[in-house]
Order: sequence, then structure tokens, then C-alpha cells
Amino acid sequence: MYFLVICRKITQRNFFDFALLTAKILKTTETAKPRVYLFNYLAPQLQFEDSMKTTRRSLLTSAVSTVLASPILASEVLAQTPSSKVKKGKSQKLIKPKALQNGMTIGLVYPAGWTKMEDVEQGKAYLEKIGFKVVLGANAGKQHGYLSATDKERAGEFMTAIENPAIDAIICARGGYGTMRMLEMLDYTSIRKHPKIISGYSDITALINTIYQRSGLVTFHGPGAMASFHEFTEKSFLDILTTSPEKSKLPFAPLTMPPTEGWKTLSSGKTGKAKGRLVGGNLTLLSMTTGTPLEINTKGTLLFFEDVTEEPYRIDRMITQLLLAGKLQQCAGIAIGQFTKCEAEDTAHSFTVQEVLEDRLSNLGIPIVVGLQFGHVPQKYTYPIGVQAELDANTGALTLLESAVTV
Repeated sequence: MYFLVICRKITQRNFFDFALLTAKILKTTETAKPRVYLFNYLAPQLQFEDSMKTTRRSLLTSAVSTVLASPILASEVLAQTPSSKVKKGKSQKLIKPKALQNGMTIGLVYPAGWTKMEDVEQGKAYLEKIGFKVVLGANAGKQHGYLSATDKERAGEFMTAIENPAIDAIICARGGYGTMRMLEMLDYTSIRKHPKIISGYSDITALINTIYQRSGLVTFHGPGAMASFHEFTEKSFLDILTTSPEKSKLPFAPLTMPPTEGWKTLSSGKTGKAKGRLVGGNLTLLSMTTGTPLEINTKGTLLFFEDVTEEPYRIDRMITQLLLAGKLQQCAGIAIGQFTKCEAEDTAHSFTVQEVLEDRLSNLGIPIVVGLQFGHVPQKYTYPIGVQAELDANTGALTLLESAVTV
């Protein structure tokens, strides 16, 4: 099968991007070795201007003559693409950060939205109250539009916290928006050389999953530091991230996190248990990074996701995007949180979130549990990204099978 792609008045860079997209589409077809013939109007004699008298027939004849002389396989287009466009980072050996202990220093950073200084101070005071020293990042209390600072400043603040030997752990104060904009500015080799606890949720989903995939460092989908933690949240945070002389002398005992009251499995979903490495976070971020070098690798994993203030049709759209990309079909199991304030404005002409989940996910044939406690809820568990876990669709429990930190 042959494909002729004719591109009008575009730059070589954009032409190549379009060729790459075409090649990727063809690569997924069942046609044996489909060929893509690329014809660019960049050649001076073939520039297509309204003032030219070249007929469409003669133009196509010239195009076909040109491309028949130099066919390009879809695989060849992919091979010629600049690495900066498609590089997704090599899989790295798993590294676990050092556990927190009373008196250690936490660095508060602001990689996404801006935060009022009074909220900064409240978060700092709370962490000090439960036994930690706190260092504020350079962007504390700043504002740059809807961001805390420029991309360069936010990336610089984060890397400073990573490379500062006086800082033992990093908590992202809040989400909002902006993390994706700075991810290509981070030094993942340096992050791997300076392994530290990194915690956050919501927009921070993109940061913690990218760091895990590019550096191999276990990260944490846990609370930010805008104010005090709920007692439930604090206990989970400390259980997973801290150690004590007593705990350090014992082998790791599987840590089970029961579901909330009212949890469900999907009606036609598979019961039983599934094991895999935990990855995931906020559904919006998981869908937005799909198709980019930052997209999440879900093969054989336990994927968890939730969201906030998104109507059911938007949740449907994001889940459908992940399905079309083949991401959900690759999972060993799926742990779904709660969709806070996600009711439709016009309930008479909408599905509920539960109906969307049933419709889009029930036929995957893997264990799926709905209604777990993480993300945008007051009482949340801290989920470590990258550790082995087990999801039990019979009981609704998620169990960590290994420690997320080292002593």
C-alpha cells in the first residue's frame, strides 16, 4: 500500500513533524510494510502560490515522479526523527530514598501554581509542629500569572532543593498548573545521584511519575503543604515515609490500605488480585501527557487515578484517550479514587461518573476497584510511585509489598 503526503508551504521542521505523525499512524496498521511518500513544496520550482499557473494535474504528476524515486518507509521516518522529539528516557534501576526521621529537614518547593504567603507559613508551621525543620524554596509567596514563577525559576528552585545536602526531603506545596512546562528543564541524572523523598499530588502527578520513569527514584503521591494534614493523612504519610529504631530492626511487613466505605468493583469487571508497580495520580495529567515523551508507562502496572471538578463527559474523554492510546489495556489492575465535585451541571442530560467508569472500563478483564482514598480528599493515603503492590478486587484493599524507603 502506498501513501502520498503533500504538504503546502511549511517549514522543514514542521514537515518532518507531520511525516512523523503519518509514519506513526501507518506503523499501527496491519498493512505489510506500508510506504509513505513524502512530498514537500519547499523546492523552489514547486512552491505553490496562488499566482502560479501550475495546474493541479501537472503538480501532482511532478509530485508522483519525485516521490517514486525516493520512497520512505514509516520506520525510516521514525529512525530519522531528532531524539529530542521522541526520547522517553531509559528504564532505570529502582532507587529508594532515605526514610525521614524526626528532626530532618524538608524543603518546600512551588513547581506549579502560586501560593499566598499566609498559606506558605501555615504549611511550614505544621511540618515544624510534627517534628521537622523546614526550608522554603525561593518561589515561596511569589506569583507569575497563574504560576509561582517562570519555568526556569521553578525548575531552578526544584534542582536547588535536590542538590542541597542540607535538605532531606522535598514536598511540593501545591498543585494547580505548570509542572509539565518545566519537566524538560530538570536534570534527571542529578536527581538519581541525590535521591530524596519527593511528595505531592494533583498537578504534581506529572513530576513524580516522570522522575520515577527517568531516574528510577521512588516518589510519593501524597499531601502537599498548604496547611495542616488531616490526622488520617498524617498517619499514612508518616507510616510510609518515616522510620524508627524499632521499625528499622524488623523486616518489612506488607502494609494494607483498606478502601473507604461504599467502595465498588465494576459490575462486569474481574475479581481476584493483581500485582504490579504502582504508578498514576491525577487523571487529567495522565491524559495530557499521553502521546508526549513524558507519557506514563503502564505495562504490567497497578495504575491509580482520580480527579476533581471535572464533569462526567470530560472524565469520559480522558479515559477514552487513555484507551485509544492502549494505556489501560496494558495495566495489571486499576485502583480508582474519588471524583470530588465531578457532578454534571445538567444531570438530566448526562451520565454519572460511575456510569462512565462502568461503560468505559468494565470490559478490560482486569481487577478494578473504585472509591479508594488518595488525591483530592481530606483523608488520603500516601501512595509510593514505583513499588510493588497488590490490588484485591474482592476486599477493595491495596497492599504495599515492599518498603518505599531505605533506612
